[in-house]
Amino acid sequence: MTATRSPLEVAMDLIDPPEDDWVPLPHQIPPAGNYFVWLLMGGRGAGKTAAAARDMHNHVHGPPCMPNVPGGHWPAIIAPTLGDGVTSCVNGPSGLRGHCPDLKLRTNAGGTVVRWPNGTEAKIFGAHNPEDVERLRSGGNRCYVWAEELAAWRYLEECWQHMRYGLRLGPWPHVVASTTPKPRKLIKELVRAENVVITKATTDENPHLHPDVKAALYEDYGGTRLGRQELYAELLEDTPGALWSYEVIEDHRIGIQQLPDYLDRVVVGCDPAVTVAGDQTGIIVAGVIPPFEYEAAETHTSDRRHGFVLCDYSLNGSPTDWAREAINAYRDWEANMIVAEVNNGGDLVAHTIHTIDPTVPVKSVHASRGKAKRAEPISALYQQGLIHHVGEFPELEEEMTSWDSLEPDDAWSPDRMDAMVWAFTELMVRPRAHRQVTMVDRRLRGRR
Repeated sequence: MTATRSPLEVAMDLIDPPEDDWVPLPHQIPPAGNYFVWLLMGGRGAGKTAAAARDMHNHVHGPPCMPNVPGGHWPAIIAPTLGDGVTSCVNGPSGLRGHCPDLKLRTNAGGTVVRWPNGTEAKIFGAHNPEDVERLRSGGNRCYVWAEELAAWRYLEECWQHMRYGLRLGPWPHVVASTTPKPRKLIKELVRAENVVITKATTDENPHLHPDVKAALYEDYGGTRLGRQELYAELLEDTPGALWSYEVIEDHRIGIQQLPDYLDRVVVGCDPAVTVAGDQTGIIVAGVIPPFEYEAAETHTSDRRHGFVLCDYSLNGSPTDWAREAINAYRDWEANMIVAEVNNGGDLVAHTIHTIDPTVPVKSVHASRGKAKRAEPISALYQQGLIHHVGEFPELEEEMTSWDSLEPDDAWSPDRMDAMVWAFTELMVRPRAHRQVTMVDRRLRGRR
């Protein structure tokens, strides 16, 4: 009797065939030469994770970089989060286990490591919070690094920097970076660098991708600007009519360590969806401080108020769902109030929040002017270097840089951007004197 195979096993063989039967697609073949970075930019489902896993497998079983250590190699895996590294890079159907079923995954006091039968061990790192940055700082030297979904690393610049400093073992220390391209500063720099070899692949170039998955991807992204990135691996430039650019956001971005200890006010901006089937609800936490001096502002004007994007709690859900999340944001950051747009929901917005917690102060705001008119003063504050993103907010920044103020798409609402605009309108366009708030990095609770 033939044993029944699980769907996971079937998927593994389709997307990432067993070792003996591995036949790479053209874009999954590593380039020749001694490059520093193999930048494998692919659309969703293009097979970039499988290609990187196979490249790491070959490196681990290739000529030893360090003959005096077990297995001869000292590699690392860095993913958007530690969980992503385990799930996608090791155990997933496109991961390392598909090439070597006998490898072991262990977590001990030193961290999470994957160990091959030949003795090689690779430590897995995340790039999501300040602790991840510090782990990479002290993560030791390496001969090879797999950087999974590089453009999705929240602390991209800091983590890449520490990885780069430690990549110096053996005759050819190098990186394979598998990622969906996003126009972040480091990605643009790598595309222009001389010691980087780029391979691009579209979603269509993987014949093993299940037709239902491919159909769903094209249903969601087909014919859209974002689809050029998510399906065709294009590195998008900024929208001509956008009120923000990635360069402006990046130039004034700061790390959590540079955030002042005290903020005068913190508010939660909320752009609600009033039905379960409606748009996403934007929930952005922002803070403000009077004129100050701090390390990141040495080259910026410091005689005016500075604002900070602190956290993104946005979600899809019912009114009760987003009301709970807005209240969570209010409590987590000890905010002064929730500022919520009420054009669609009217009194329902404050009523929904107060049904859960009647003590939360809610300020209702009405969109009496167009979206562009509301956003322009906040865009000007960004241009002046007066608003700083504390860390990375990929979804918010995508909305800010892709919403076209000249030819807006009525079928799409930038809910995160709207919530951010309402928050800073309250904090910086109509500022008030309020108590100071002691800041704590609440994002370490696992929220986006």
